[in-house]
Amino acid sequence: MRIFEIMVSTILIADDHELFRKSLIIALTEYFPNTTFKEASSGNEVIELTKKIHPDIILLDIEMPRINGIKTLFQLRQNNIKSKVLMLTAKAAKEFIFISKKYEANGYFTKNISPDMLAESILRIISSNLFVCSEWFALEFHSSDQFIKNIMPKIDKLTNREREVLTNFFNGYNTEEVSSIMNVKKKSIDNYKNRILSKMDKTHDISFNDWVNKNRDILKFMI
Repeated sequence: MRIFEIMVSTILIADDHELFRKSLIIALTEYFPNTTFKEASSGNEVIELTKKIHPDIILLDIEMPRINGIKTLFQLRQNNIKSKVLMLTAKAAKEFIFISKKYEANGYFTKNISPDMLAESILRIISSNLFVCSEWFALEFHSSDQFIKNIMPKIDKLTNREREVLTNFFNGYNTEEVSSIMNVKKKSIDNYKNRILSKMDKTHDISFNDWVNKNRDILKFMI
């Protein structure tokens, strides 16, 4: 372990587990003893805090209550927040890396990263414009292009009502339950399902329920 000479004024740690936040602060203080650490337990807190403070870097979890990390990242960039953002999460699926880079994150690591590597990565992100990710060079760039060009534009074409329907199915509700939640007829929900599937998967070689189960783990963070 070594103390870095480059000054990192403020690090914001955003994670809904207090024990993880506190442990991370203890670990990183060894490397950045003069840094001020701030905490947030939700995406909402991150967005509100960055209106008042300007952290050098934000360590952002994906799975958080109310506004998840992907949507938080998107909103930060919409708000013109210039802080560097390192996604630090348990999510290992390569699609999350593609999404994070598309939404202008500066790095992506899973939570099994060592303190040494995390501190080095923070330093690299602060001092450069590189996208830092241990898995980046092992990824298939064709898959990245396919996901960004084919999937994300389709999501953007969904209406707010279609997003609401899809979110309910991603949350595990069935057609009858979604009909009750949204206070619309079951037939209307079936029509929404057909429209969503026609926008997202025009081949129609898959049922709506199978498509939801196949894509839930990734797309629920983007809807």
